[in-house]
Amino acid sequence: MLNNITTALEALPALPAPRRAALDALLKQGLPGKKDEDWRHTDLSILDQLSAADIAPSALNHDYPSAYEDGLDALNTALSGGTQTRTLEGKVELDTGLHQRLKLKVSGDVELVLQDITPSRFATFFAEIEVAPNSRLRLLRVQQADSQAQRLTNLKILLARDAQLDAVTVDLGGRFVRNDLYVHLNEPGAGVQLYGLYAPTGSEHVDNHSWIHHRAPHCSSREFFRGVVSGSARAVFNGKIFVHEKAIKTDSETRVANLLLSKTAEVYAKPELEIYNDDVKCAHGATFGQLDEDAVYYLRARGLDRDMARALLTQAFAQEIIEHISNDELREKITQRFLSRLPQGNTSGKA
Repeated sequence: MLNNITTALEALPALPAPRRAALDALLKQGLPGKKDEDWRHTDLSILDQLSAADIAPSALNHDYPSAYEDGLDALNTALSGGTQTRTLEGKVELDTGLHQRLKLKVSGDVELVLQDITPSRFATFFAEIEVAPNSRLRLLRVQQADSQAQRLTNLKILLARDAQLDAVTVDLGGRFVRNDLYVHLNEPGAGVQLYGLYAPTGSEHVDNHSWIHHRAPHCSSREFFRGVVSGSARAVFNGKIFVHEKAIKTDSETRVANLLLSKTAEVYAKPELEIYNDDVKCAHGATFGQLDEDAVYYLRARGLDRDMARALLTQAFAQEIIEHISNDELREKITQRFLSRLPQGNTSGKA
């Protein structure tokens, strides 16, 4: 795998020294494998198909890190060509369909939409976002890539005093998708509300990992994910809450619910808590199931055919997440995209 990546990078007309350093770090550290607990159910060997066409050109105005957290961090730097720094204001949309490495600063009330704009086969999107005191970031990440696309996304969000994060993440496509989300509640009064929906179908694979660190007193976190898995698709969810020693009065909850629409669909879900003080209020849980056939029968008795009944019940399940998308246009588009991917197709009556 790494030989293939090296060949692709060295195919560039000129490989700048910082990108060469990132490549050397990647070769030294390697990529995670199935022996790593966080990668037990996700196989990175799909990156064997990487080619020079998947690599971003070098840029003069990018910064480069002096050290890398792991092999994937080095991979993103080698592929993206370094870090861009931006201050966000108002409403902003960024493209996750390209290799990018960003450092973003949020002050005030900011609405950020991350979605695939450029169609590409393979992309790594890494971003660190600092949210200033008394600021609010409303984040929507939407991944709707085609059935051959491969995506690696890594978001690190740092919350200062009384900063708030309201986030919705949606995965409705991609052959291979891995999303890593780190949230650090670094100062008192910080809070996060995180809602996620994943709906792989066919032979797609989507993996969502999150780490929420409560580092200060009087912080809160809510994490609710729902999965709708069909065909021979595989979904992975791991949400881990860390409550550090000084983070008294922490209030945290993580829940994940999964709906399996076929006998060959697979889901691995593992919410976790790691707590280092006693003055906390924490809860977590995971559920798995199929559609309620009694509910299907009830709807059919009122004139709906079986496909329509199943689609309505599945939509109601997913709507618990979709309803938190504040942008009306995007919410409607995501709803229609979700319905079109159900085994029975789009039964909403809309194109």
